[in-house]
Amino acid sequence: MTKRKRTKYQIAGLISLSLIIAAVTYGFAQADAIGTTGLLEVGYGVQSEYQVTRISYTLDEDAPTNFLAVNFELDQAAAAVRAGVSDTKTGQILWADSCDYTGYNWACSFGAGIDVRDASWLHVE
Repeated sequence: MTKRKRTKYQIAGLISLSLIIAAVTYGFAQADAIGTTGLLEVGYGVQSEYQVTRISYTLDEDAPTNFLAVNFELDQAAAAVRAGVSDTKTGQILWADSCDYTGYNWACSFGAGIDVRDASWLHVE
């Protein structure tokens, strides 16, 4: 193999390696960015002593701008939790009427439908 061909392969290898490193770095950056958009694509967050993942809301079929329940997973076992939503981190919290669990998965129901605009923050205690 000539020196010129070997140099081309080395450059191609370096470019490939650089692309792989960039893709991995981007993946880790995206993993840390989870939790920046809410139901209406506005900023939101979770306030909890637990690590809360797999958050989903059950919409009201009769009024799709409202939701009736929130489901989530905790990182550790808990005997009891309560969940609520608010429009800001320090705003008035609308607490769920009941929360039931199976393992680490929790389902919390609200008696009346909650407007999705009031659910920018999920609070889990």
